[in-house]
Amino acid sequence: MATFNLQKELIIRTIKIIDIGYIAILYFISAYFLGYYLDSFFVYLYGIKYETKTQFILLLEILSQIIAIGIVTYIVKNLIELIPFPLNGISGFDHQRVKELKSAGFFTVFIVIFQTNFQNKLSYVKDLLQKHTNMQKNQNQTLSKPDTVTNESSENQ
Repeated sequence: MATFNLQKELIIRTIKIIDIGYIAILYFISAYFLGYYLDSFFVYLYGIKYETKTQFILLLEILSQIIAIGIVTYIVKNLIELIPFPLNGISGFDHQRVKELKSAGFFTVFIVIFQTNFQNKLSYVKDLLQKHTNMQKNQNQTLSKPDTVTNESSENQ
């Protein structure tokens, strides 16, 4: 009896691993195509000349892209849930109970990876913010240093 339960458990776990791979492949394929078209749409809409835009406009563009990614993720997650799994029902396995099917974490990661212009925009804004932060640090350091005369100038004479 115990070996039968062990065999059934092994079969179910094997099917679950196959199902997770199946779900990952479905999300990967959808993210590949949708990521490309979403990225192309936003390049058409906003362009790629980041230097001519203010930080505020760039942040609004990024936020709109994040909202679009969220909406597309929601739609794709609901569509992927409708696609049947070929091994569903074998040894009592239930495809709908697999957590990866409901989470769409795979899809979110994949769709961001496939949006190269979105990544470039994020990098550009990150660099701008780092430059701004470094400039503020330098200004604060300059303001906090007392104006004292060093002995170096008198030693060189």
